[in-house]
Amino acid sequence: MYRKKVVTLALLLSALMVGGCSTRQVVEKYDGSTAQRLITYSIEALIESLPDDEFNPYRGRKIYLQTHFIREDELLNYATSMLTLDLERRFGMEMVSKAEQAEYTFDFFFESLGTDSDTYGLSIPIINLSDTSQSSMIDILAVKMYHGIAECRYYITDHQGGEVARGGRRLARVRTDKFATPLFNFPISNL
Repeated sequence: MYRKKVVTLALLLSALMVGGCSTRQVVEKYDGSTAQRLITYSIEALIESLPDDEFNPYRGRKIYLQTHFIREDELLNYATSMLTLDLERRFGMEMVSKAEQAEYTFDFFFESLGTDSDTYGLSIPIINLSDTSQSSMIDILAVKMYHGIAECRYYITDHQGGEVARGGRRLARVRTDKFATPLFNFPISNL
């Protein structure tokens, strides 16, 4: 009888630990300063990661820029504006507003522009049965991560020869993490 209780308790504790080991949440709104900074800093880091050897050959050339994302919104407009300015400033390109005026077209396909929130470690879920969206967790020993992520792939089309060159995938992640227990939290990394 004692052994059966120990096995049952061990299984129950294991289920709680597995259930609380990792959670992931994608945040859709950028209302808070932290979310805004995470995503804008990740866009900036992505643009800074563009390789000089691939873009310097277009210095002084007329470039038509197109950006694509799964939805058109303020975030894509922000990324497009930042990218346009940096291509002009860093690589000395002449950006034009119509494809007919350009020597080359740059197509940037953004695969991710957003934030992720993850928790790894031992957390106990507290489920609100009346409204499961209001459920929460108690962190026993966990790392809470909040990341801004920007990822893209680009293509360069030569208007003269019609040749399309595929650039590499670029990824930038900016993070703010904290270590959490029921009694205290402290930051591991900050913006």
